[in-house]
Amino acid sequence: MKIDGILLDLDNTVYDYKTAHTPALADALVWLSKSLNRRLEEIESAYKSARHHINNHLHGLASSHSRLLYFQGICESFNHWPCELALQAEEIYWNTFIKNMNLREHCLSFLQAMQPRPIAIVTDLTTRIQFEKINKLGLQSYIKAVVTSEEAGHEKPHPHIFELAARKLALPVQSLCMIGDSFERDIEGALAFGMQCFWFQGDEAETDNKKELTRVRPFTDFTDLIKLVNACG
Repeated sequence: MKIDGILLDLDNTVYDYKTAHTPALADALVWLSKSLNRRLEEIESAYKSARHHINNHLHGLASSHSRLLYFQGICESFNHWPCELALQAEEIYWNTFIKNMNLREHCLSFLQAMQPRPIAIVTDLTTRIQFEKINKLGLQSYIKAVVTSEEAGHEKPHPHIFELAARKLALPVQSLCMIGDSFERDIEGALAFGMQCFWFQGDEAETDNKKELTRVRPFTDFTDLIKLVNACG
């Protein structure tokens, strides 16, 4: 099937999430440990608890990923007023995160090779930080549209987020392909529309017979992805 446009996941697809997240979280939690005068182990435990609570309570919403809410939960668990410390911890986290982001090897070559096909970033999380990531990675010259789960009101694999991206590209959803690392969120959501899908196989890729589906093409390198997409026309 000919591919007229591309839907592209952001986090852990065009860049490695762990490389950015691990030092960012460490910096924020160490700072909170000192600010709250608590052992780092206590802060780490409070973070896990707050994150679990927010994820469950706000499941399916962009705000379920809010680091600000996680850090607010840490402060409140120690009966500390959160409005100043949580904001500062969030700023530390995202400053470190953005600083450690880099495009995956050959991703820029892929974006260049796909022109003039229009590309839409389709991503979970809140709009402001996803915009900052796109700017840091230098994607703005290659992207026609951005759809976040905050804007769509639903996270992937909900159909509305894919439909909204298709409308922004002014193309039928069936003429698009989806590229992403999460089978459940990116691939299954797109397969429901009959889209061709390209599944990035990172270090923690799921390994089962899902990769045998005829409309799913696994890849590990963006150079290979160029060939896969072009082979579809």
